Amino acid sequence: MSVKIVFKEENEEIFWDFWQKYLARINVSSRYLRITLEQNIKFSQAKSLLYRDKSFVYVVNNEPMACVFLPIEKRGDYLMISHDINDGYVDAPLFKNNLIEKQIFSLIDEIARENNVGKIMFSIDPLENSQINYLQKYNYFDTTILNYIIDLTFNDLFSACRRNHRRNIKFILNNNDFSVFFMDKNNSLYEIHEEYRKLHHKCSGRVTRPKETFDQQFKKLQQGFAVLVGLRYKDKNIAFHYFSYYKERAIADSAADDPDYDKLPLYHILVYKGMEYLKENGVKFIDMGQPSAPSSQFGYYFSDKQLNISLFKSGFGGYYANWFKGIKYFSKELFKQDAEEFLSKYSYGQ
Repeated sequence: MSVKIVFKEENEEIFWDFWQKYLARINVSSRYLRITLEQNIKFSQAKSLLYRDKSFVYVVNNEPMACVFLPIEKRGDYLMISHDINDGYVDAPLFKNNLIEKQIFSLIDEIARENNVGKIMFSIDPLENSQINYLQKYNYFDTTILNYIIDLTFNDLFSACRRNHRRNIKFILNNNDFSVFFMDKNNSLYEIHEEYRKLHHKCSGRVTRPKETFDQQFKKLQQGFAVLVGLRYKDKNIAFHYFSYYKERAIADSAADDPDYDKLPLYHILVYKGMEYLKENGVKFIDMGQPSAPSSQFGYYFSDKQLNISLFKSGFGGYYANWFKGIKYFSKELFKQDAEEFLSKYSYGQ
């Protein structure tokens, strides 16, 4: 049996060939697409966090058996296998079977020790429908939260929505001053995508992430892995919702609106129309992302605003699913810091 490990930093072309060969034969979400990983790396680089990219593909007899995204970031005085775009969590490795799983996590530990990593943070894609948090088998501290999943297999998507959501959707549909449009690979316009980026900054009140990450989102859209749903009021685009998707699974990545119109129910119609579009394109489930967890957990603490967003997301037809997460600590000091944050932010007796 011939085994080799192809590291991205050593041979990027061969790494991506094996990575994409592996993805072509399985059903995963857009989290594992090349364009997504490149976007994540650019985000880390733009924030001056990336120390090394130790991503690799595990190859047996010239067949890829596992794919591992493994950015190492420098945060303060510590190195971590983490990613800032996802609350610090890196999407967990993909592997073909349990035997490979053990070898992969052993190799990750070896890489962590060689690079003096203080902790590793992994999350298992909630769209994988994993039955257990297998990270616990490798001494990861369980930090699981809930994610809300919209189910597009309902025959009637509208009736599956909460009553108040249906009312707000009708409000926009019945007003001729509003119109909804879709931008995908067939009609991609960079100027429209720039409107979305600028509204993202306007409604946030600040620049929350670098322009390069938005350009990567536009590239993903051009490649046919995303759609931008827009809401126009008269002659002005006032809100957007961006969804990425691959095969049967989609992710509600980000949204933006003009705060001058924030008294209107902007997002009900955008999510609903996004649901219709994605269903027509073969998608069965949408991961609504965070915030959607209904309570604070270790490492996840929400504000009142985030709780309201969580309640909004749960108004569409769907269900809660475990977003299994885990942290492996190599530094006692880092564990102490996270534990102290939990003690200070967790709300007791509520």
